Amino acid sequence: MASTTGMRGGGFYDAHSSGQRAAMDEFLPWIVEAMADLPLPTSGSPIALLDLGSSEGANAIHAVGAIIEALRERTSADIWTFFDDLPTNDFNRLFANLFPDTKRSSRPPGIYPAAVGGSLFERVAPASSLHVATTFNAVGWMSALPATRLPHFISPSPPTQRASREGVSVTPEQRAPFTQQAREDILRFYRARAVELKPGGKLLVQVFGRNDEHDTANGIVDGLSDAMLDMVKDGRLTRDVYEAFVLPVFYRSLPELLPPTGDDGEPPAFRVDKAEARECRVPFNEELVRSGDSRAWAESYAGFIRAFSEPVVTSGLPNTPDRPELVEELYGRMANRFAADPERYEFHFISLGALLTRL
Repeated sequence: MASTTGMRGGGFYDAHSSGQRAAMDEFLPWIVEAMADLPLPTSGSPIALLDLGSSEGANAIHAVGAIIEALRERTSADIWTFFDDLPTNDFNRLFANLFPDTKRSSRPPGIYPAAVGGSLFERVAPASSLHVATTFNAVGWMSALPATRLPHFISPSPPTQRASREGVSVTPEQRAPFTQQAREDILRFYRARAVELKPGGKLLVQVFGRNDEHDTANGIVDGLSDAMLDMVKDGRLTRDVYEAFVLPVFYRSLPELLPPTGDDGEPPAFRVDKAEARECRVPFNEELVRSGDSRAWAESYAGFIRAFSEPVVTSGLPNTPDRPELVEELYGRMANRFAADPERYEFHFISLGALLTRL
């Protein structure tokens, strides 16, 4: 099973990522305000801005647009805007979002957008070439899965107590290799950005995570696990498929997100200007409170999960002619479970944010 792929394309991710937009908006003002003291080029060279994990682009373009607006209060310099994601990403959709009227004239004067294919855990830009880098809801995806199974669950995040089910569990020993992989991933991420960013450059890192009360995984992985186990029980999937599948996402705490401080003898590359964990608004949860329509909530919730999980879920199912039907059935069962028991799959979006300056 592939550890990480692009999000579902064809506009589906854009249409089902209002939760991600709300989470990024919690911390977007930090990077916008930081543009007031960003060191600007003096030689006439352009400002370079990189967004990592841009997916289909709607949310990324929203964020980059806010940053450009802040920069335009200080300078009329040309601005490169680079949008990065994995080569499997739907870049056609991204460019359609950049140029909605399909004309070159729709590009604002002095703004030069480009796409970059590559993992955010590796360098994707030349050394000391960037003034600003951002990433939203992306560094929680793991670069690779440890060579181990989680036979009794589909995630290193344990099942929620309210969603307990016989035989479903994750032990601390089983979680440990995933914690180590996540630690290595975040170190690789910061080392790559340290090379790419100019001294004084700004980096905003935002991602789903956990705090002392809630884990963003809760509800998401419980629902996906229950739907898969229901299909195992009904003979639609084998138990081995369930035991081999792991959602390659790690939900960090705020300390696990932050860069090394230099305690290991290596000089720190970044100054942490701000760092915080917040529970952010979830549009489909708000709509449930307003309308009380649990079916509509369940469909929106399942669509939200499907938008980011379908490619990796599909790769984890048997490569048989009926795989598309199995995928449809899986997400349909998930939505049915959500509608039947909203409390079991209660969802809290914990958004972690860190604003950093390259030393």
